[in-house]
Amino acid sequence: MTLMRALFTFILLMPGMLLMGQMPPPDTVNLNELEVLSELKKVPAGMIEKSIDTNVLYNESTVSLSDLLDAHSSIFIKNEGRGALSTVSFRGTAASHTDVLWNGLSIKSPMLGQVDFSLFPVFLYDNVSIKAGNSSLSETTGALGGVVCLDNRGEWTKGVKASLLTGIGSYSTFNNYLKLHLGGGRLSSNTRLYYNYSKNDFAFKNKNIANINPVTGEYEYPVQKNKNAAYLLTGVEQNFYYRTGEKGLLKINYWFQKSERSIPRLNTYEGDDYSNISRQDENTHRVNVHYSFFAGENRLSVNSGLVSQRLIYGLKNLVGGKGYVYAINSNSSILSFYNKASYGFVPFKKVFVKTEYSFNYHEVSTLDSVNLTGYGAKRTEHKIFVMWNQKISERFSASLILHKIWVEGKSVPLIPYMGFEWLANKKLHAVLKGNVARNYNYPDLNDLYWQPGGNPALKPEEGVSGEVNGSLEIKPGGLSFLPAVSVFYNDIDNWILWLPAPAGYWQARNVKKVIAKGIEFSLDIAFPVGKLKCSVKGNYAFTRSLNYGEKDIWGEGAVGKQLPYIPVHSGNITVNMFWKNFEIVYVNNSYGERYTTSTNNVTQRDRLYPYFMNNLYISKFFMLNKSKITAQLKIYNLFNEEYRSVLGRPMPGINFLFLLKMSL
Repeated sequence: MTLMRALFTFILLMPGMLLMGQMPPPDTVNLNELEVLSELKKVPAGMIEKSIDTNVLYNESTVSLSDLLDAHSSIFIKNEGRGALSTVSFRGTAASHTDVLWNGLSIKSPMLGQVDFSLFPVFLYDNVSIKAGNSSLSETTGALGGVVCLDNRGEWTKGVKASLLTGIGSYSTFNNYLKLHLGGGRLSSNTRLYYNYSKNDFAFKNKNIANINPVTGEYEYPVQKNKNAAYLLTGVEQNFYYRTGEKGLLKINYWFQKSERSIPRLNTYEGDDYSNISRQDENTHRVNVHYSFFAGENRLSVNSGLVSQRLIYGLKNLVGGKGYVYAINSNSSILSFYNKASYGFVPFKKVFVKTEYSFNYHEVSTLDSVNLTGYGAKRTEHKIFVMWNQKISERFSASLILHKIWVEGKSVPLIPYMGFEWLANKKLHAVLKGNVARNYNYPDLNDLYWQPGGNPALKPEEGVSGEVNGSLEIKPGGLSFLPAVSVFYNDIDNWILWLPAPAGYWQARNVKKVIAKGIEFSLDIAFPVGKLKCSVKGNYAFTRSLNYGEKDIWGEGAVGKQLPYIPVHSGNITVNMFWKNFEIVYVNNSYGERYTTSTNNVTQRDRLYPYFMNNLYISKFFMLNKSKITAQLKIYNLFNEEYRSVLGRPMPGINFLFLLKMSL
């Protein structure tokens, strides 16, 4: 209700704000209009892209990508717990429908078909951008929900620059980050090291276990510790940039990461501390080599990347006389090789054409040495991409994109995209965008070959979707007012889900249809109050992701209902205030109720209550000799709210992190 009241209030105020934006302030000298003609765009028309503000990246540099998107975008994060698995639902789609690109290289697992967003430190990236829905087709295919782009930028400052960030927080949490820049002439080097550890043993009230007070007759819930929940994340990212002349640039990106995570038991678990002990370790190498050459309007780009990952998962129990015995001991190796060559040129005036060819190779090997189950599989992908972008008039552009894909020699139907962009009002920079496209997501290798339950007969998921987006940019006086709204519709057939099979295990199956539709609204406001600089950024999403699958699979009660764990209402707001050398940032993140069953049962077990998360950051900046020092206190869950993101997984109450950053 709070979100709806806020949206309703904005709708009432918006006409007045628009009128205010068109009225000249008092004592203003009116000048003749200066017309600025835009250059031919090299990106497809109709694309909806949003970049996270660099000041937000600075303040959130110690958090994971899941926490960043949770608080500063309209993407829903399904979080298994602090430091644990985090997946996303972008516009009501599944976790497998969102891709992540690191410097253009896909880091989505070909085995699991999804990305764990908790494993990506924001500290590593210079730019984080989000391309929603069909806009993902400018980068890749299969991302029915969208794509998140993580990019590093070359810095050409001569000499040596370094910054150190260290933090200590609740639950024996220690964060350490080091960034080193070496530059001069044509060569630039950027190195980032990080080490994050937390015992993660927060206390929580377990409402799944209760005693009855013999005097009052009321339920009494025990306070327990989050046991077996420690995590360690450490790694290094090395980026080299070399100018091969005035028109050429060579980039080499390397990223090694090691993660060790103990997986806590569900809070419904009633066994002892020596059973059901889970742990997951990952070692990942990523390397990306990119060369680009610019000659006038011509652009040549060649890219090769390699991802090598080893994943170990174990579940063990203490057995008398034998010690700890593994019930599961799974070892998986994943290798992906990506290659891409593209060429862009201007064949006619006001027309930009881009052609691209990609070849990808994936290899997966997995084995459970206890149950002697597993599989080995390989996959090859050939992709052809053609884009035609035309500036039809000074205010109107249109684009056509065609993707053609072959997976293991099998042809996937043509993937078309059509988009437009119209500058409706120059003074207000009122822009209307729209697009419509078809997209396909091929099953991941686990869906096809996992034993037991993999289904080699699965069909690709097929989506037809469209979107319309409108935005304004109003800047009267010192005020900056930037609202934007998007309306989207996704119709997805052959949605892949794992369902109980008659043989007693779960099996991957295609279900009939899911329709995801809704509205996204964003607003950025910046204004001064005397010497105080203020800004307010907000996002709101209304998402209906409805199951129209077969009744014999789901039952009558599930058809037409919201998919589990996807909230209808979600939103966030960030308030930033800067005065002299002090900064205060308030972040609120809100989710409406979420159901955990396909029939949307309203019970304590089948429904997660709405929650409103509040964080507060207080920073002080000062100089010490030639070094800039930043001291920051972060208070998470400011009002100590009890909440759940996933059933059976506890979340922490109010907690703190103190940070000290030094830049040389």
